[in-house]
Order: sequence, then structure tokens, then C-alpha cells
Amino acid sequence: MKKYLLFLVVSLFFTFCTPKQWVLTNATTTAIPIDASTEQYADKEMQAYIEPIKQQLDKEMNQVIGESLHDMRAGKPESLLSNWSSDVYLLAASEFLKEQVDMSVVNMGSLRAPVLKGNISVGTIFQLMPFENELVILYLRGSEISKLFNIFALEGGQGIGGCSFEIKANKAINCKIQGKAIEENKLYSIATNDFLAGGNDRMVPLATPEKRIDTGLKIRNILMAHVIRETRNGRKIDAKLDGRISNQN
Repeated sequence: MKKYLLFLVVSLFFTFCTPKQWVLTNATTTAIPIDASTEQYADKEMQAYIEPIKQQLDKEMNQVIGESLHDMRAGKPESLLSNWSSDVYLLAASEFLKEQVDMSVVNMGSLRAPVLKGNISVGTIFQLMPFENELVILYLRGSEISKLFNIFALEGGQGIGGCSFEIKANKAINCKIQGKAIEENKLYSIATNDFLAGGNDRMVPLATPEKRIDTGLKIRNILMAHVIRETRNGRKIDAKLDGRISNQN
């Protein structure tokens, strides 16, 4: 009898100590728009605190630093915006190393807003590149770059500079770097961003370079500095479609 009672007590103890598994049976959501209609509910004291900060920020963001001759948008297989960004990556990396970098790679997804014809402001560049990504230089063999180009071909294109290829039957053909056919065993330098250097956006070959150099340079600052320098030299931003990626499908 005592053994039975002990067993019963122990069983009840574990029963009550076992955490319950809660199951969601219903959920409702309500959208609360944050727009002009909600201004009346804003905290006036907080609003007064933020206003001078906002005015200063607007002044900085609205500062014009250059001019674009065209509407530049991201698109595949190549686009004005991806070509321009890739070329700036390549130039900045070459200046950093004080030697010519072979090619550059920019993911279309990193180009978050168009750069429209007309004035380019500081805010324009922040909208284009709102992330804190940095410029990275990777060294890969030609065989790995060929794999990378085939990934791009399956996706219909990506942002590239210093190189070219054609897409046929969803594969990359006539692949060239600096105007020459890729040599499978040759080591090439690639300018890209630290996000892609992790193999993200399906760019797996970039995750295993033979050598990596972290420049510490913010991509946004590189783009901004390029626009400012072009303006000081009396030039406007003038991107072109040059057939670096062509679709033969």
C-alpha cells in the first residue's frame, strides 16, 4: 500500500510539473498607418525635441553633390545602375591596392533605389545604399569564377565590372576578364562587398577565396566620394550599357 501511494504521489508530482504545451487557436492583426493622419496623436514634447535634429539631417541629406545624365535603375542582364556601381567598386579597389583589380561583382539586391536623371544628393546615395557594407577584395582561381558566372547566367545576370560573358541555354559562354578568355588556373582579384564575400545571394564561390583583403571602406562612402570627385572635375555621372552581359537565349 505504501509503495502504491508513493508511486501515486511521484506520478502526480511529474504530472503537475510538466510544462503545458500552449497552442495558438486564434490571432487578429490591426494595421496602424504612420502618416499625416496620425500626426495629431504625436507626442508634442518629443516632436519638439526631434524637429531641430530632423532639420539638420534634412539639410545634410539634401546637399547636392553631383548630377546624373540618365535615369539609372537596376535590372538584368545588365543595367545602367549596376554597371555604374560595379565600375566604381573596381576603381575604388584598384586605388586602394595601387594596382589594377581584375573585376568586380555587385548584387542587384544591394541597389535599393534608382538614381534619377538630374541632381544627385547625399540622400540619393543613402537611399541607393542604406546598408553599412564594406569593400572587400577577394582572390579566386578562374575555375571558381567560371562557376560564379554560371550562377549569374541561371539568374539572368548580375552586376559585374571588368569582365563580360554571354548567356546561352542558361549557361555562361565567352567568359572574359579584362578582355581576355578566363584561364582556369590563374588567380584573379575581385572587388565586391562583405555581404557577398560570405557567399550570400547564392554566390557560393566567393565564400572560399584563396586570399581576402578587407579594406574597411564603406560602399556608400565610395559611391559618394566618386560622385563628388567627378563633379569637381567638371564631369556628370554618365553610365552606359556596353554589353558586358548579353542574353543569347
